Amino acid sequence: MLTIAALWMMVAGPATDGSAPPAAPETPISISMPAPDAPSSFWQLVIEQQLIIRVPAQRSSLNNFGAAPIRDVRMRQVPMEWKEKKAPKCVAMRNILGMQAAQRDSIDIITRQKQRLRAQLNRGCRALDFYAGFYMQGTKDGQLCEDRDQIHARTGAKCEIDKFRLLVAVPRAED
Repeated sequence: MLTIAALWMMVAGPATDGSAPPAAPETPISISMPAPDAPSSFWQLVIEQQLIIRVPAQRSSLNNFGAAPIRDVRMRQVPMEWKEKKAPKCVAMRNILGMQAAQRDSIDIITRQKQRLRAQLNRGCRALDFYAGFYMQGTKDGQLCEDRDQIHARTGAKCEIDKFRLLVAVPRAED
């Protein structure tokens, strides 16, 4: 309640000549720039909003430092490999569930639709910096786009995504 009263006082401006403060209007006030010949005292109100989204990491062979490599029983039964295909330039941020460090310079993003997208990081960025997940800043369109947006590691690294590739699981041919 005090915040609303303070905002009304700021909009109304300073009281002059000891007169009573003006009554609060019943309808919202539109603040505009004063006319050029008007007195130069006016108030400015800036409201900023920032949305930070955290994407957790899932364990992979690159970031599971504590455990020895264990062969998965399923992998022996049906060996799979990932084939890269063309992917969209942007991904909806609300669809991103998690990530895995995949290669030296790329991370795999896992979506709500159970798709896997490989995000190629720009030059000089290492996937190992993102072992604990990453943060991304919300955008107006709600999309994470290649060659536009940055992802932030908890270590302080900032990397732009160069390209997205869609990963499709394909049974590996037995030799």
